Amino acid sequence: MFDFDERPAAPAAVSSWVQIDDQMGSLLEAVDAAGGLSAALAQLGREVGRELGDSFAEVSDAELVDRIVEEERLARVHAARRTRLVAELRRRRPGDERGVSQVDEALPISRWAPDELGCALGLSRLTAKSRLYEAARLESLFPGVLRAWEEGRIDEARARAVHDGTLCLPDELARAVEPLVLPDAPEQTAAQLRAAVREAVLRVDPEGANRRHRESRAARRVEVYSDEDGMAVLRAMLPATDAEAVWHMLTRLAKSLEDDRSLDQRRADLVGDLLLGRLTLTDLRQGEAEDPARPAASGTLVQVVVGLDTLTGASEEPAHLVGYGPIPADLAREAAADGVWRRLVTDPLSGVLLDHGRTTYRPPKALADFVRARDQVCRFPTCSRRAIDSELDHRHRWADGGHTSEPNLAGHCKHHNLLKERPGWRVLAHADGRLTWVAPTGYRRVSRPFDYRPFTAPRREVPPGPASDSGPPPF
Repeated sequence: MFDFDERPAAPAAVSSWVQIDDQMGSLLEAVDAAGGLSAALAQLGREVGRELGDSFAEVSDAELVDRIVEEERLARVHAARRTRLVAELRRRRPGDERGVSQVDEALPISRWAPDELGCALGLSRLTAKSRLYEAARLESLFPGVLRAWEEGRIDEARARAVHDGTLCLPDELARAVEPLVLPDAPEQTAAQLRAAVREAVLRVDPEGANRRHRESRAARRVEVYSDEDGMAVLRAMLPATDAEAVWHMLTRLAKSLEDDRSLDQRRADLVGDLLLGRLTLTDLRQGEAEDPARPAASGTLVQVVVGLDTLTGASEEPAHLVGYGPIPADLAREAAADGVWRRLVTDPLSGVLLDHGRTTYRPPKALADFVRARDQVCRFPTCSRRAIDSELDHRHRWADGGHTSEPNLAGHCKHHNLLKERPGWRVLAHADGRLTWVAPTGYRRVSRPFDYRPFTAPRREVPPGPASDSGPPPF
């Protein structure tokens, strides 16, 4: 699109200026010919896209994934720089004096700054206001997170997970969250990081966590929303332990029914049938009596990992509700009061499970319980499905001489149990319990056993995060 005429070399002192002058003239002519700058840039983008598209056919799978990774890194870098620029805009738009805004007080940022940013980016005033607030808060409270984003080690979703997950904390406590979650953030999914942030928030502010839980619990409710195609959504806001118990009871009841409906359909139908009186638990249990092979529909299992000092009230350290994440100490003690306690012995250095106590002992069942308690979730590195719902699998295949023993067993959800058998995929087991998953293109990601140290290590005072000179958030 842009053709530059060749010219004999000019003297060194003026050569570069002559070339720039010639190129600028050709560039302006090309822009005029294209119908303006926007049209010229669009045409250039199409031409570059065609060239890249044509070149993809010659690229190997590994090279293609490498390019995707590099483009993702660049996208992260540019997004982080945009956030840094938005924070600078906020600094350049100081607060309005009294009488300028609609409220009778001085504001920390100009009332018109969100309109200015929204006009430039095509955003609503509310969205632009959120961008300004988020950028300033990341820069002032979480400088390490912003640097990691600028380096391409984390993405916007993970930076936002730290920002949004700490909105309930005062600034001095919010700063203390960063050193607790940032080291592992590059290797976590956004969902895993959100769970880590929730746990860190409970650690730096345990009393506040118990208070916030009581306030949220007081707002428990059931709501209904209209959906498309004659459907609606019924939503219940419950304590996490109750919600997990309800879900798994529904799942067990649904599995006790054998028909052509999917598991999701059976769960949904059971909610309506049980609440409307079309079906009772007695009906379901009668079915179990007729067919003892069906799973029992009574009793449900909710796993809460909690330190003994928290159970006895000597500590306010958070607990871990498997399948959900961290929960406040008060809720953990409430769940334990009605539950069955099981002793877990862990390695104080690695946090890996060493022993899993049982009141009765049957080797196959004990082994399965131990492996599921050791792993807690599916052992694919980015999966969070509960191990108790997963399939135990031999790392070294049974057909190839693998033993049914703790080091040779791992819990995988159904999808990832199938994935590891796909051509090109490999799972490498290490002596310390780590699993390295290797994709067909050579990319590797490591999965580790569940770390029990947060529930067994002595409580340490959390130091405040680093202070920043960037000033307070704008609102």
